[in-house]
Amino acid sequence: MRYLQRTLFVCIALLTGILPFWAPEACAQALREGLALCGAPLLLSLFPFLIVSTLLVRSGGGDLLGTLLRPAARLAGANASCAGGVLLMGFTGGFAPAANAAAQAVRAGRLSPQQAACLLPACICSGPSFVILTVGQGMLGSTGLGIRLFMVQALAGWISAVILCRVHPPAAQNSNVMVPAPAAMPPLRLDTVIADAAITYCKLCGFILYFRLMTGGLGAIWPKIGLPAAMVLEVCSGCDLVSRAGRWASWLCCAAISLQGTSVLLQVRTICPAEISFRPLLTARLLHLPLSLLLFRLSLWLPGGNVSAGAVLHPAPVVLRRVPPDCAVLVFLGCCLLACQLCRAVPET
Repeated sequence: MRYLQRTLFVCIALLTGILPFWAPEACAQALREGLALCGAPLLLSLFPFLIVSTLLVRSGGGDLLGTLLRPAARLAGANASCAGGVLLMGFTGGFAPAANAAAQAVRAGRLSPQQAACLLPACICSGPSFVILTVGQGMLGSTGLGIRLFMVQALAGWISAVILCRVHPPAAQNSNVMVPAPAAMPPLRLDTVIADAAITYCKLCGFILYFRLMTGGLGAIWPKIGLPAAMVLEVCSGCDLVSRAGRWASWLCCAAISLQGTSVLLQVRTICPAEISFRPLLTARLLHLPLSLLLFRLSLWLPGGNVSAGAVLHPAPVVLRRVPPDCAVLVFLGCCLLACQLCRAVPET
């Protein structure tokens, strides 16, 4: 096993070193697109949510906001009071804030690593700002398709988590395992939260740039594998390429969002501590793809579902000039929470 792992890493190193020399223009263009992605839409849809997720989990505000989702989290195998808040962060902010919320809850001792592992398949998904606005409105030219794609991937993720919980209940797997007591958490400080969020965001951008480079280089050298490689490696590149596939664009976007890509999975692994098992999340991706395609087919039978994405594609992506509604709502909630904490910290005169 070690020999195979080392061989794989050597091959990846050689491929990474060869691509910039073999296809320099394609690699440079891919890196420019990745930098533009990190500096505009992802900066708005990820960075604030990393701060909000930490503040909500560490302050306990996520318990209140995620109360309505606690039954859904319980069916997925997480009975902790903060599980609903973690699930809420996934549905509103996407995979990075959800992984950050789960990691913060585990470090604070409010969520066991086993329950966090069960919860990840339900909350690791693309955020509504990306799926609805960037993919639906910007790439496919239809906000309605974006809404359907987001609801389909969220529901498929939750169903996958419930199925895995029924097949392998967390209590049965870990009945004889003693969970160590969590280390004492440092006091909640806004400057530390912002600094940690900035470092995490830089790490996420590194993954995006690297897999953009790989996708662009491989697509230039072997055009036939360019689209499959984009879908498997990086979800943004995959959706961008398959959105130009005519009548099958919406179906291929659904598949790309379901796969999430190697980039997203490695980003989640980087954010989550080592004690959170990654096996349920990887297993759930095998269930997620057929479930999402089936649910997307069923959603097209609903009123207004016969919109053909190929007929409404824009000749160029739409530039969004307004703050996405989900970002605005969560930033507002974060500001309210911060104001409450500041009011408690200021002594009465």
